[in-house]
Amino acid sequence: MIAALASEGAIHPMDTVITRMQSPMYSSVYKHLNGTLNRNLFSGLYQGFGPTFIAGTLSSTAFFTAYEASKVAFENAQSAGYMLGFPRPLIHVASSAIAELLACAIQNPAEVLKQNAQVFQRPLHAKDGPSPTMEMIRQFRKYPSGLWAGYTALVASQLPNICLTFCLYEMFKEDLLERWKTEKGDIRQQLEATVLSAGVAGGCASWFFVPIHVVKTRMRLAVGDQVSCTRSSLKGASGLPSRAGAFAIARDVLRKEGVAGLFRGSVLTCVAAVVGSGLYIGCYEGSKIYLFNY
Repeated sequence: MIAALASEGAIHPMDTVITRMQSPMYSSVYKHLNGTLNRNLFSGLYQGFGPTFIAGTLSSTAFFTAYEASKVAFENAQSAGYMLGFPRPLIHVASSAIAELLACAIQNPAEVLKQNAQVFQRPLHAKDGPSPTMEMIRQFRKYPSGLWAGYTALVASQLPNICLTFCLYEMFKEDLLERWKTEKGDIRQQLEATVLSAGVAGGCASWFFVPIHVVKTRMRLAVGDQVSCTRSSLKGASGLPSRAGAFAIARDVLRKEGVAGLFRGSVLTCVAAVVGSGLYIGCYEGSKIYLFNY
């Protein structure tokens, strides 16, 4: 919970800007005709934070529980004579993969609500109404299956991303602790190595998966737009919006915006990954060390 609150609270504003930059509305809503940025790009930066925090708390709990249990199971298997010669980095990859599959199942509905809330624009003539998050919950109430839009893209981006991040993190951390000759009781240096290793690992890994992140964002926003149109035009009819496939959306982005469109927001994505990974893993390891010692 501490790790989820610290990381989500710090990177949510950056995540909101990234979502808006990667949305199809970026050029028309968030930029002026002369190319300068519209102030709407930086307004309401905490829209959609509620479901993200709730799901983030649950998914992070599930992730670290499964990750630690998997590592212990693999290490016990090696101690018992099984999996001899199995490289440690592959143990970290397998453990993080198992944990991330479980976390994604919890996280996806909240991500759909969050990203649609982040780009929600209230009509100019409309009076004050429910918050963007509550508006999205209301819209998806009659189409709950839409909350799973982009799940395959989420797994496709998160699974290799998390596996690479934790593999690099464990390697960097072990190397730093060995170089610094850190003693077991030196908690401060352990935390410094943890935060630094996690930040660098997260930043390096995130860049490779920006195109998948762009496609995933477009899939979710498309479903949000379709749900809104379905509600306003059908007024209770049984028709359900159809989902666009990941490859179709990727081809559409390439056709309209080129390769640059698939890497839009990559710099801010890497910055958010450095901050988020450092805080997320750092807070988790710090809390674990504190509770273990005190």
